[in-house]
Amino acid sequence: MTLVDYDISDDSYYLFACAELKTREVEFLEKNRVDRMLQSKGLDDFIGILRDTVYSKYINYMRKSRSFEKVIVSEYSTTVNFLDQRLKPDHRDDEDVIGLDENLHNLKVIVKSIILDIDLRKLFVPILHSYDELRDAAAGDYKEVDPAVAEMLKFAVELIDKQKNYRLMELELEKFYLGKVVNFIESLNSRLLSDYLKHIIDILNIKNIYRNKHLAEDLSFDYFLHENGFLPKEFMAKFEGGSLDSFVKRIERTDYADIVTKGTYALHSEDIFSSFDKSEDLFCLDFFDPVKFTVSNLEKIFQFFLRKKVELKYLNIIFTGVLYGIENSKIKNRVRV
Repeated sequence: MTLVDYDISDDSYYLFACAELKTREVEFLEKNRVDRMLQSKGLDDFIGILRDTVYSKYINYMRKSRSFEKVIVSEYSTTVNFLDQRLKPDHRDDEDVIGLDENLHNLKVIVKSIILDIDLRKLFVPILHSYDELRDAAAGDYKEVDPAVAEMLKFAVELIDKQKNYRLMELELEKFYLGKVVNFIESLNSRLLSDYLKHIIDILNIKNIYRNKHLAEDLSFDYFLHENGFLPKEFMAKFEGGSLDSFVKRIERTDYADIVTKGTYALHSEDIFSSFDKSEDLFCLDFFDPVKFTVSNLEKIFQFFLRKKVELKYLNIIFTGVLYGIENSKIKNRVRV
C-alpha cells in the first residue's frame, strides 16, 4: 500500500469517547489466543479459550445453542448504541460506512426473500434492524426503521417491479447504496475517510471484474463498475474485452497487488473467494495506521469499530469451522491473525 501522510485534526468533542475506547482496547484478542482457537479440537476447546475475555459472558449461550449469532447481534448493538450516543448528529451515519458490507448484504437478502417468498433470516446479519423489522418495512410499514433505511428499502421494492433480472437488481441496489455513502463521506471533510471509501470502491470493482471473468458472465462492465474510486471507471472498463490473466497482471502493479495475488491463489487452489475478503480486511486495517498518532477524532472511533467488526467476523468463522469439524488449515486460510 502506498503510504500517505494524512494530517488528521483532533476534535475535542471526541476526547471522552476516544479515552473510553482507549481503555476498551484490552477487549481485542491477542494473537496467541487466536492461534490457540485455530488449534481447537472441538467447541469446548474454543469456548474455554474465551474465558477471561469480553466474550466470556456469551459462553453459556454458545454452549447451549451451538450458535455465534447472539454474540454478533449483541456486540453490533453495543457498537450502534455507542455511536448513537457519542457521535455528533451529522456524523451518526458513520455506522452505515462501518457496516457497509453487512447493510448491503441485508438489503439483498430482503429483496430475495420477497421475490422468492421464503424466509431467509438465516442469511441475515442483524445490525441496525432485525430481519422481521426490515421485512415488515419492505411491505410498507416503515415506522420501525430510520429514514435512511426506509429510503433504501423503498428503492429496493420499486426495483422488484422494474427489474426482473435478480443479478442486475443486486447491482443497481449496490450502486444506489454506495452513492448514498459517498455523499455522506464527502460531507465529513475527512481526507482519510474519503480515501478509505475510494479504496473500498476500487476493491469492489476489482472483485466484480474478477467474478465476471472467472464465471464468464455475459454482462456489460457498465452494470457493476462504480465511480469515485482511485482507479477511474474508464480505466477499469478497458479490461472488458481482455483476459483474466491480463487484468490480474495489471492490478498487481497497483496498491491492491496483495489482495488480487492471494485471492487468485485461493480461488485456484480451493475454489473460494474468501481470501479476497481476508486480504481486504488486512488492507483496510493497515490503512488506518496513521490514526495511532492522533488523540481524539472521528477517524479514531471509526478505526476502533472497524477492528471490532473484523474480530467478530473471524471469531464467527473459527467458531463455525470448529463446530463443523473443518480442517484447521482451511479455517486459518480465511482468518487474519
